[in-house]
Amino acid sequence: MCRFIAYIGPSILADDLLYKPKFSLVTAQTMNAGEMSVSVNGDGFGVGFYAPELDNEPCVFRSIKPAWSDNNLKNLAKKIHSPCMFAHVRAASPGLAVEELNSHPFACGKLMFMHNGVVGGFKSIRRKLLRMLNDTAYDAIQGSTDSEHLFGLLLNHIADPYGHVTCEELVQAMYGMFADLNTLLMDSDVRQHSYLNLAVTNGTCLITVRYTTNPNVQPASLYYMHGREYRCVGDNCMMEQAYGKPSAIVVASEPFTARRADWMKVERNAMMVVDETMTIAFHHVEMDVEKLDFETIAPEIG
Repeated sequence: MCRFIAYIGPSILADDLLYKPKFSLVTAQTMNAGEMSVSVNGDGFGVGFYAPELDNEPCVFRSIKPAWSDNNLKNLAKKIHSPCMFAHVRAASPGLAVEELNSHPFACGKLMFMHNGVVGGFKSIRRKLLRMLNDTAYDAIQGSTDSEHLFGLLLNHIADPYGHVTCEELVQAMYGMFADLNTLLMDSDVRQHSYLNLAVTNGTCLITVRYTTNPNVQPASLYYMHGREYRCVGDNCMMEQAYGKPSAIVVASEPFTARRADWMKVERNAMMVVDETMTIAFHHVEMDVEKLDFETIAPEIG
């Protein structure tokens, strides 16, 4: 499993998000993630961000090095200043290669996507999944991870990822992705559980999902905090309270600031939507495959 952070709001430095917090993604959660059964995330990392003053497409920097030992990331984090940012540290699923193309986040056109979890029975559905995709979605898949193939399924429901994509279109594409995945798993009689914590953005809205097909355990952890402004003074990082609609929102696999009371947990099998006006809404996610009899396998989840 992996850990990730998604941010949307006023422009901030990546350093404030990735390094300065007490339980930061890079300096703490890569080596000692507090809410994972596998605590080390050393199989690569990625940071993606938007620079709207230049264009509307994300810039992604990925590596197979452990995030804690990459001086390039440390230096870049002090200069990356963005209103929308993704960051991900990877613990590779068994059997999947540790290579740059498999590091998250993934990007296509104006969209960016990342995943924490595993698609149960991925090898059984991969060929069928690829046959379902249009040319744009198929060509977007450059690596071998189940995560990037999920992104392909989502892209299959977007008319033009390089054009204007609204938040509502992203929501419907996410539901379409889940419907297609459900069909693939059912048709292939897959009996392994899936753990799907997801994040996708077009740079102006943010959609995240906390989901599992396993009724006996909670999905991998996912939290959010919101307010007027996220900022760091020295090593004291916090979200300033907003009275009314928030202007800054952070979603993370686990809380990374010292003031844990700022954080709220995303509910089980829920989709969190932050639209272009920074309005937050929650929707239920469900697949029919949840009702099947599954193999009893101890999950490695966060």
